[in-house]
Amino acid sequence: MTPEARREANEKLLQEHGIPINPHLPMIEDAGATTLRTEEELWGRLVALWGVVGTAMLRQNAFFKEYFSPLARRTLLTADEATFLFDDAPQEEDRIRFSWRLEAMMFLAWCAGLVDDPGMPAAPSSAEAILPLYPHDLGDAVMLREAIRVRPKEEILDWADRLYRLHWAVRDAHLNRREPPAGLNPGVVLEWHHAINWMIRYGDEDDWDAVGTDT
Repeated sequence: MTPEARREANEKLLQEHGIPINPHLPMIEDAGATTLRTEEELWGRLVALWGVVGTAMLRQNAFFKEYFSPLARRTLLTADEATFLFDDAPQEEDRIRFSWRLEAMMFLAWCAGLVDDPGMPAAPSSAEAILPLYPHDLGDAVMLREAIRVRPKEEILDWADRLYRLHWAVRDAHLNRREPPAGLNPGVVLEWHHAINWMIRYGDEDDWDAVGTDT
């Protein structure tokens, strides 16, 4: 699919859902100009997100501190993630912020072929489908690594274009002090957009914490 056809298809889809569009938004790059993250990179990011989400949600649980103590695993975390995960008394606002990373984790799980098409970002996700792939002891996440099969580039680019336009819609509503479009959860949209931009190497940015979601 050409970038033009991708934009047209997504604008039509958004209109069918009653979601405003901005016809002046540019197209995203075509498949030939995009290099996706590797399965190994995707695996590492899914492990890191599991760690920070678990730390945010399971209070008073030292499992993830112990799990990520070895240097090889600690290097999977960004500087921001490591600071949070190894903080003995994290701020509540940081717990909330990192609990939202569940959405990024689940969207990357879709990119990895671990879950079905997520549909519109309307409601919070559940990690129930992928948690059995993660270790329940201090062993390596081997099952997760073996299960990953990156989806075709065209499918991922379709979602990259879609989320670009969905993010504009929720941001425009916020800036103009309107309710977000019906059927969209702004927090979910933001996390999915962050995840897909990392997946397509948006802006050639390799630091997860610095990945942009410009609209």
